[in-house]
Amino acid sequence: MDNFGQRDGGERLSDPVPEGAYPKDLETWGVTKSGLKIFLRPIKPDDGTIYKAFLQSLSDLSVYQKFFRHVRFSDDFVGRLADVDYVHRMVILALTAEEGEEKILGMARYSLDRDEGMAEAAFAVRDDYQNRGIGRELLFHLTKAARKRGLKGFTAQVMVDNRSMLHLFRLFEGKEFKIKRRMEAGIFYLEMEFL
Repeated sequence: MDNFGQRDGGERLSDPVPEGAYPKDLETWGVTKSGLKIFLRPIKPDDGTIYKAFLQSLSDLSVYQKFFRHVRFSDDFVGRLADVDYVHRMVILALTAEEGEEKILGMARYSLDRDEGMAEAAFAVRDDYQNRGIGRELLFHLTKAARKRGLKGFTAQVMVDNRSMLHLFRLFEGKEFKIKRRMEAGIFYLEMEFL
């Protein structure tokens, strides 16, 4: 049941989301274009161990494309990445259960730029699960969460050679948001305003 393209009409919550309150309404099951069943939900405070294992599973290339540098995933660094308030900073995880244990297959995050109402978005999918539709489900779910919280759109920085991420954003262009692009020093600077 691929929910791509099924918009919620841009509806927003009538009451502000309490900062720090876990948004259970963002938990959902989905099936990717390849038929993979995944559970999408916001990160929880006790996800540190599986989040660190996910980040450490990424190839050097995937880490470089996400962080634009090589990174050592110390507990402190992972803790900062997982520090969310569910309003200004959000992390959505795509999980599967294997042998009764949750495993993170991908993540999408945004961090709000308070001045503009836009949020910087970033994504990562385990190398052995790429090109199976997980990024597409994550972007759809992150967009839904951002709309509910009144955001205007996303910004992103994507390396020119990161074709998968550029393709992912193009899938949503004209359906969920309009994109302004600027390229500088091998990096695309994208501004994606919600429609």
